[in-house]
Amino acid sequence: MNFVESIDSWRDFYMLTGSASATLVGLIFVAVTLHIDVIAEAKKASDIRMLAEEIFINFLMILSFAFIFVVPSDSPSGLGYPLLILGTMQLVHTSFLWLKFLRRKDEHRAVASSTILRGLLIPNTVCYLALIAISVDILHGETRYLGWMVMVIVWLTIAAVENTWHLMIRVAEIKQNRQV
Repeated sequence: MNFVESIDSWRDFYMLTGSASATLVGLIFVAVTLHIDVIAEAKKASDIRMLAEEIFINFLMILSFAFIFVVPSDSPSGLGYPLLILGTMQLVHTSFLWLKFLRRKDEHRAVASSTILRGLLIPNTVCYLALIAISVDILHGETRYLGWMVMVIVWLTIAAVENTWHLMIRVAEIKQNRQV
């Protein structure tokens, strides 16, 4: 199978992931809008705001992957460079999140450290490193690591959905504590 055929064979997968991601982004907008008062609150809510932003970003990245893969392209550079740029930008962004995480003390966290580490930092780091490796492989005209995109998309999706759950539970707890 040549490069174009190999990429084209994944079209349905990317259509499905793009549709699912767009739907979930819409639901995140609704959830955030309903609880904007807690998410926008200063100081203690900074972890909550960060989590909400990262959930949104991860779904947008998945949607971006879908857009990139469904655009007709017959050259490795048309696919490889956009993926490389996204992977690099998000890896740099994640490195800043690591620094922020490591500098902040546990008693000042609105979200558990294990949730941030396990549900956000580790998945993002691994997925965006893998995305960079995939894009370099594609830029060399190869598709041997293309299957790794499944891991990248599935892990980012699972992390975003799990983080959405943690976010909504934490927001509900904060609202409950306000009423007491």
